[in-house]
Amino acid sequence: MSCKTFGYARVSTKDQNPDRQILALVDCDEVLLDRVSGKNTDRPELAKLRGMVRAGDTVRVKSVDRLARNTKDLLELLEEFTAEGVSVSFIDNSMTFDNSPTSKFMITMLGAVGELERSFIRQRQSEGIAAAKERGAFKGRQKDDELREKIHRYIRLGTHSNDDIIKLVGCGRATFYRIKKEFS
Repeated sequence: MSCKTFGYARVSTKDQNPDRQILALVDCDEVLLDRVSGKNTDRPELAKLRGMVRAGDTVRVKSVDRLARNTKDLLELLEEFTAEGVSVSFIDNSMTFDNSPTSKFMITMLGAVGELERSFIRQRQSEGIAAAKERGAFKGRQKDDELREKIHRYIRLGTHSNDDIIKLVGCGRATFYRIKKEFS
């Protein structure tokens, strides 16, 4: 059985573009892409990857924060992979994790930077919401029942496209399609 190179890419939302990561993983036998937050390891494609890799395989990731945004999760994933004989390399840092003390130190520092960045993002988001509320520009999510009724009403009319309905009711695409699916 030959060894394989698996690429792993992750973006935090369905709307984000993973192209820069995918392009960096062109020499991989297979690329797995998650479109969910890296706040924990509960990700479908990561779970699939963990089940697919075998001793001698390599996992390639564009950057450390794409694998995990939490230092503890990052170290646990790397320990799991290396214990199974799987090599993990990071393109941006030209680094292969080999479980040596130096490698552990470097990856811990890079993981901590990713974790710090995530906390800054959350802090900026909270500050932005607070400022918008103060201006009266942020009203939070609409009541689900009210939003559902508006969406269902437009769907029943059959005169508007999905994009038109999204604009008319002022919700996100994911919310619209979730409610539309309930209606079907």
